[in-house]
Amino acid sequence: MLVETFFVTRGRCPQTVVSMAAQRMLFARRYRAALLDYLLGSDEAGLVRAYDLGRAAMREGLGLLEIVRVHHGTTRTIVGSARDVDAVLKTLDTAGEFLMEAVSPFEMAYRGYVASLEGVQVAEHADAPRRRDRNKR
Repeated sequence: MLVETFFVTRGRCPQTVVSMAAQRMLFARRYRAALLDYLLGSDEAGLVRAYDLGRAAMREGLGLLEIVRVHHGTTRTIVGSARDVDAVLKTLDTAGEFLMEAVSPFEMAYRGYVASLEGVQVAEHADAPRRRDRNKR
C-alpha cells in the first residue's frame, strides 16, 4: 500500500504519510489534469496553476526531472491523439508554455542559490587581506 496511517505520540489526530511513489503518482495526476485544462483554455489561471504545481513539487521533494518526466509523458499521450501536424505543433507550443511556468520555481531557487554562493565568495575575497595579515604575525 502506498499510503500509511500512524498515530503521532504528541498529537490526537492520525497523520497520513504518503510514500514517494504515491507522491509522484498524485503529482502526475494533478499535473495531467492542469495541463489538459490549460490546453483547452490557455488562460492566465492555467499558468498560475502550473506555477503552483512547481512550488508543490518542490515542497513535496519532487525534482525538476520528475516534472519534465510527467510533462513529457502527458504531452506524448496528447500529441499521439492529434489529427494533423498543425494541431501537434500548437499543442507542443502551448504545453511548452505550461512547462516553463511549472519549472520557474526551480529557476528562482537556483538563482537564489547562485546568488548566495556569490555572496560567500565576495565575503571570502574581502576577508583574504585580513587572513594574510594574521598569518604574517
